[in-house]
Amino acid sequence: MEKLPLVRIAEVAFLSQNVERCLRFYNGLGFGFRVSNDRKILEFVSIGEQLFGFASPERGFFTGFDSEMVNSPLHIAFEVEKNSLNQCIEFLTSRGVKCSPVVEMPAGWHGVEKSQSIYFRDPDGNIMELWEPLI
Repeated sequence: MEKLPLVRIAEVAFLSQNVERCLRFYNGLGFGFRVSNDRKILEFVSIGEQLFGFASPERGFFTGFDSEMVNSPLHIAFEVEKNSLNQCIEFLTSRGVKCSPVVEMPAGWHGVEKSQSIYFRDPDGNIMELWEPLI
């Protein structure tokens, strides 16, 4: 493998210092985020086939290592070709990138019955995800 077999960007999310302000702003543009009283949230809406969202710093983003959450400024999930996640792990590991264990995703995530992901950090500490649909 010479490069990761990326299909598309599946989701993008960022940390918001003021979740309520972001909800008002994006909903004012017609995004349709749900309104919640919980300030420790991760919100996603569908934009075509991709998800767009934000999280509060108190919540942060999942790293794939047990239940660890971190305050990286950005999270991007890339869909990879079906049946390629193990090769992606080998590819990243061979380049010195520490990958999380494989995480099974909830049924229905991105509209598929079964999928899995791995997580890693870029040099700036952003949480990157490789997501593989299985069914």
